[in-house]
Amino acid sequence: MAKPLNYNNLKKKYLSVTLADEKNTVLLIGMPTKSIMDELTSLETTLDTLGDDTDLGSLDEMYRVCAKVMSRNKCGIAISKEYLEEVFDYEDVVIFFNAYTEFIAEIS
Repeated sequence: MAKPLNYNNLKKKYLSVTLADEKNTVLLIGMPTKSIMDELTSLETTLDTLGDDTDLGSLDEMYRVCAKVMSRNKCGIAISKEYLEEVFDYEDVVIFFNAYTEFIAEIS
């Protein structure tokens, strides 16, 4: 007989991200859901077609998706687009997405 599968007891891996805020908030970010993966893929496609000419709408979308990904953390800390706009510059967002995609690739 197969061993029971209990999703509450699974050992999952997380990407540890320490924010550069006054509390040095640590987020343990999990793998993306299908919905988030679809948004990441769509964002990547949009940015690839724009090249270096990233417009404000695309920049807003990057921050929105980044906030959504970061909000999928083990502690349930909500991260808003507006918050990230205050603490992250463009380079920070790019660095996060690079680290997150490497994390996904390692797990996959």
